[in-house]
Amino acid sequence: MNVIAVIGSGRWSGKTTTIESLVRELTRRGKKVGTIKQIHKEDFTLDTEKKDTWRHANAGARIVVSAAPHEVAAMKRIENENWFNEAMNLLKGEDLDYVLIEGTPKREMPLIFAAGKVETAKKILKELKGELVCISAFAPEEFDKAEFSVPVLHPTKDVKKMADLVEFIS
Repeated sequence: MNVIAVIGSGRWSGKTTTIESLVRELTRRGKKVGTIKQIHKEDFTLDTEKKDTWRHANAGARIVVSAAPHEVAAMKRIENENWFNEAMNLLKGEDLDYVLIEGTPKREMPLIFAAGKVETAKKILKELKGELVCISAFAPEEFDKAEFSVPVLHPTKDVKKMADLVEFIS
């Protein structure tokens, strides 16, 4: 399973659009894709207080799976901050070709940087650890190609080129 992180410079940088476009294109190519969305809000939960699944977890269940006719959701409360390993463990049983992560895992892996602005990209790219695959930008024409060592691609218009790069590094 190939794991690639799409990271970015805050809200509206294009991370979700990049993931969404790549999932569509890779799936169109016959690849099986899973995603992980990192959420920074400390008290975030999918569960609703006092509902049955919440009550199961409150009673001590290590993992609670809700099963409906068209959707299954797993909820696992974790004590440590290693969300990446916990999420990857949940995906291990799936036969996936790719896992795309929206967020910054604390380990090196191939990265796509969703850049909202050129200035922000210049600043953040100096600090990146991991193999940079490309830059995803809504206005790639604003980027001086000579200044950046990787292709700068539009997240929807250039998704075929982006998917080619993702498949190439795999």
